[in-house]
Order: sequence, then structure tokens, then C-alpha cells
Amino acid sequence: MSLTVYGHPASQPSRTVFWACLLGGLNFTLASTAELNLDTGATNPRGQVPSILDGDYCLAEAAAIVWYLGEKHGWRDMYPEDLEEQARVHQFINMHHTLVRLATYHLMAPHVVKPLALPVSDPNPLSIFQSDALAQSFATDDPAVTGGEIVSVISGFLDGHYFYDDAEFLCGGSQATVADLICYSEIGQFTYANLFDFTPYPKISRWLKAMQQLPFHDVVHTYNIELGDIRTSPNNMARFLSASEKCIEAMVSTGLVSRS
Repeated sequence: MSLTVYGHPASQPSRTVFWACLLGGLNFTLASTAELNLDTGATNPRGQVPSILDGDYCLAEAAAIVWYLGEKHGWRDMYPEDLEEQARVHQFINMHHTLVRLATYHLMAPHVVKPLALPVSDPNPLSIFQSDALAQSFATDDPAVTGGEIVSVISGFLDGHYFYDDAEFLCGGSQATVADLICYSEIGQFTYANLFDFTPYPKISRWLKAMQQLPFHDVVHTYNIELGDIRTSPNNMARFLSASEKCIEAMVSTGLVSRS
């Protein structure tokens, strides 16, 4: 069956799915957000990315997608078989949306999206949590400070509680799992955006370096690398579009990704 992934390089959960597919050597067609079929629910009824069509089977939400593809294609490195290791990965995934995901909403988004001055549109009623978080972060006078405080809390929590026995990867893993891919999509972006210094968090600092050594890291994160420092050099639409396009081109250049 052919696999289509609906996603965008600027979407942290999309990058999780892109990276997992590339690590798993899985061919896929990248479809744009404009191709989401909301009327039939054939992709994501919430109207968000990522979502997939695997033949006629549709699925949304990054963690569910990576789990499904991992089970189907035997990606045991990313989703371990051991019950206790799996449970720790699930523990992270269940915590992620109400903690680690806030790093993007409160620190990254106001520096990426707000400067674009996009036309105001009706909020998606199925994205209440996201809309409220973004409204709060956009309203602050200095998101680098207020968002930085939130990322400090998140970083302290991860540094203190998610590197079991000083393991190199999250959840005690000797290899990167789904938890690492999901978390890095939120945390790793700040190193390129010049929005947060992880030096006070030695385990996270070590983990970031380990994640950057994984295959396809630079390909999937071309968007972040190209966008660069958005704290001292504010984002703009031309820069955003260029970084997005270069990331897509980098993924296509692997030979595993085609454009719809």
C-alpha cells in the first residue's frame, strides 16, 4: 500500500512522523495541509497535521501514527517490545501534550508565527487548548522571558525525571524511541532559534547532542536550521517559506520522499 503523510516542516508533530519514516526506511508521499479532506474525515477530522493515509486507512496524531507504522514495519528500536520500557514511553507520550508541548506554544510560536501577521481567521473549535495557549503567549510583551520561564520548568522536569539511571536517551532507552523523537521536535528547535540556553541542564544538553547524531537529523530539521536565529533577527514570511521549501527539498533528496 502507498503511504501519504499530510504534514508541514514547521509542524513539530509532523517532523516526528517524517523522522520516524526516514529512520525506518519507509517511502512516503508528502501532501500539503491544503489537501486535508475535512468533509469526509479521510485524514484528520480536527483539521490539523500530521495525518496519514496508508492505502485506504486513515490515522491522525503523531504518537499514534508512529506507533502504528512501527508495529506494522517492526521498528523495535523506536518502540521497544519490553513491557516496562513501553510503559515508560507511553508515560511520556501521555504527559507530553499538557507539558512539553507548551514549550512550542509559549516560546517558539510567538517568535515564528506572530511576526508573520497572518490574517485573523475563525479559531478551530476542536483546538481549544492550542488556541488558548497561543492567545496567552501572543499577548505577552516579552515572550522570550515568559516563554523562557515555561521552558525552564519543562527542562528541569525532564532533566530530573526522564533520564533513568543517567541513560543517554529518554525513558531509560539505550536507543532513541518515539518519546525522544516527539520530545526533540519541541525542545531541539530552540538551539537553532537562539531562544533558550540548555547549559544548566546537563542531561538534556547531552541528549540534544546525541539526537543530533541520529541519521536524517539535519534533513528533517532543515527548516529549523534555515530559519536560524529568530530572537535577534525576527522572522518574516519570505524566510519562513524559504526554510519550509528547503526542508521539503532535503527530504525529497533522500529518495524516500516524493511530493504529491
